[in-house]
This record gives sequence, structure tokens and C-alpha cells, in this order.
Amino acid sequence: MPERKHDDVEVIPLPGQETEAERRRVQQSNDRDQQAEQHGKQTPHNRGYDHAADGPSAPLPDPLED
Repeated sequence: MPERKHDDVEVIPLPGQETEAERRRVQQSNDRDQQAEQHGKQTPHNRGYDHAADGPSAPLPDPLED
């Protein structure tokens, strides 16, 4: 049986899997955000992130209700 060559095969990641390049891009972005945060700066990328991550706050109880 002849040996099969796979030189012309393109590997396509499955949906939901990130590539090495995407992983590096995300890591670099996170590193920049963390460095800015350590210097007291807020990045546009992180603006509102804490609020979104915490979810909506619970409504305060009405002091007039029993």
C-alpha cells in the first residue's frame, strides 16, 4: 500500500477550540490589562467588566415595607 502524504492537509480547529495564536493574543491582552491595573489605570477593554462579571445587584429593600 502506498504511503499517504498529509502535507496538503489544513488543520481546522473545532468550534470552541482556540488556536495557539489566539491563546497568545488573549494572554498578551490580559498581561497589558493587568499591568495597567497595577499602575492604577483602567483599560477600555476592562471598563465595565467587573460590573458585568458580578451580575446585576440585588434591589435594596424598601424601608417602608414590613
